[in-house]
Amino acid sequence: MDINAILNRVMRLARLDTTVFDEVRDDERELIPAVVIVAISSLLAGVGAWLWLLFVKPAGVDLDFGNVLLKIMLIGTIFAAVLWGVWVAITYVILVQVYKEQTDLMSLMRTMGYAAFPFSLSLLMFIPGLSFGIALAAIVLWFVMSTYAVQAASNASSDRVIMANAIGFIVFAVFMA
Repeated sequence: MDINAILNRVMRLARLDTTVFDEVRDDERELIPAVVIVAISSLLAGVGAWLWLLFVKPAGVDLDFGNVLLKIMLIGTIFAAVLWGVWVAITYVILVQVYKEQTDLMSLMRTMGYAAFPFSLSLLMFIPGLSFGIALAAIVLWFVMSTYAVQAASNASSDRVIMANAIGFIVFAVFMA
């Protein structure tokens, strides 16, 4: 696992260079880095939620911030990563079983894993007055990037890619809520 190559790809994605998805789609060595990107992005989002609670504590709520941090970091990261896996699986099933498109599950996991990096922007949601906007932008960017990722991993038309990805995302979003 070449950390510099992974960071380079993430920086290119930050500049909206979606050719990264073509690179990682067929590279079997990129599965672990893709899952790590999902886990780190989820962890950073959890830390952002914890910081939001710390700085914008709701009135009348008494929280044990150490306990909350542990739950967010451990349980939240694992839960988000598992739900991401469900999102990928649902997208795959819709493409293959419903639309009869050819795609590879591992290719989807690699590309959609890299597409998760915008979720890490949720770290900044502790900023008062901008928290909701930042969190919303992070999740929307994740969905958009995952749509490009699914397109790179399949030969499906854009409407089928969007529909399959949206159904997977809806399941992810409902259970994350």
